[in-house]
Amino acid sequence: MRTYLYAGTFESFLTALSLALERPEECAIAREGGAAAEGGLFSEFIQAGADPARAAGMRDLFERQGSAESWQHARFAFLSEAAGCEDAVLAYARLIKERGPAADDLLADDRVKKVHGLARSVGGEAHMFKGFVRFKELADKTLYARIEPDHNVLPLLTGHFRARLGSFNWIIHDARRGRAALYCGGRLIYAPITQEKALEFDGKEAAVQALWRHFFKTAAIKERTNPRLQRQNVPLKYRANLTEFE
Repeated sequence: MRTYLYAGTFESFLTALSLALERPEECAIAREGGAAAEGGLFSEFIQAGADPARAAGMRDLFERQGSAESWQHARFAFLSEAAGCEDAVLAYARLIKERGPAADDLLADDRVKKVHGLARSVGGEAHMFKGFVRFKELADKTLYARIEPDHNVLPLLTGHFRARLGSFNWIIHDARRGRAALYCGGRLIYAPITQEKALEFDGKEAAVQALWRHFFKTAAIKERTNPRLQRQNVPLKYRANLTEFE
């Protein structure tokens, strides 16, 4: 079976997806260096590269033959980074080509169920992190936040914080993936980041954090404390980067 290898970026994945859709026979898509990319006796591996025109063409296919929601489902499913998400999106794309906008109404179809389920999981986590990101001020006045999401939701958060933080410079660091979104002087870039030394925070930052924790505790109504509901709304796995739980 022919397997198209992509470099990890969304553009390279869409390029591989475009190439796979051109083949009438069964194909697969795998990330370079991943377990699915290991050679097999009857496997043919092809480097897909990254072609902006092909990537744009794939978005056009989802939006024109499916809908804007179809495009979002495919994009979010890819960002899930779940095992087999690439082939799930490939199967979904083939269905979109066959059935058009009606494909998303086939809720009992495994191809639709899989992609829709992954997309819901990613969308839900991205929504939660819009409220879970906690910024701390560095010595140079840049705002810094550390997150560790299950899915690659960083690209889904930047628009929200560009609108919320105005002219501030900020960094959102996805420590799980070693990448960060850096917003400086009105320009947004994504870059690998490794934290090799302790960050230098503004001298007033510790006091601000202490005030926030004090407010969090005093604002609570003791008689209405509900740990179970709190764990449901703020899962334990996210609390390590929330100032109020430090």
